[in-house]
Amino acid sequence: MSDRFTVKTLDRRRVDQAWPLVQTGRAANDRDAWRHYANQLLGTADSGIRTVEGEHGYLHGIYAFKVLPSPRHAKVFQVDMFLALDLIEPEAAIDVLLDDMDQMAVDLGCNAVHLHLPQREGIGASVSVALARALDHGHHREDLRLCRPLA
Repeated sequence: MSDRFTVKTLDRRRVDQAWPLVQTGRAANDRDAWRHYANQLLGTADSGIRTVEGEHGYLHGIYAFKVLPSPRHAKVFQVDMFLALDLIEPEAAIDVLLDDMDQMAVDLGCNAVHLHLPQREGIGASVSVALARALDHGHHREDLRLCRPLA
């Protein structure tokens, strides 16, 4: 694991600082949608946003989570947004986030982590690396998630 990264909870004052990363990963339609989403997750006991930062404070990765009930696992740590974009050590940034997810899930009393990886065009290489690292980390394919936009 790389020691050049630190994982932190996203502070409300840094929501806009995370926008370029979120935009690059196409995780939100626009800045206002990102702000609304982030503000809904921040500050609650069962949800949040975590970032991986480099030595100079630049954001190299991000994930958002919610703790949800599950009929299969009782309580799950659901990650709906997972982005790690580091040109030098993409695997290291991903591994740091994956390890942090596990620790956060345990700390919140969860029995499983459900990881949602984006599949949008244009970010395929980073998704492939993230999928490979997640599988190496012990994740497996449990279900298939489909999306049908209604608007």
